[in-house]
Amino acid sequence: MEIQLSPFWVKLILRIVPYGLSHRILIMCRGYSEDLQNFTELVWEDDKYLDFYDKETYPEYQLWLT
Repeated sequence: MEIQLSPFWVKLILRIVPYGLSHRILIMCRGYSEDLQNFTELVWEDDKYLDFYDKETYPEYQLWLT
């Protein structure tokens, strides 16, 4: 299941989802590493300094439940 998310919710969910649940709840971003076709998983430890509100660079976020 995929759910569209705003940058606010992306940042909040990445902060509060414990590492143990990260395999079930994925935050995905289109445009990461200049890949505008595919979605890439975001991880708080690696991406906490990402400019989540930059719509031009990161146009779309989704929550994936596995």
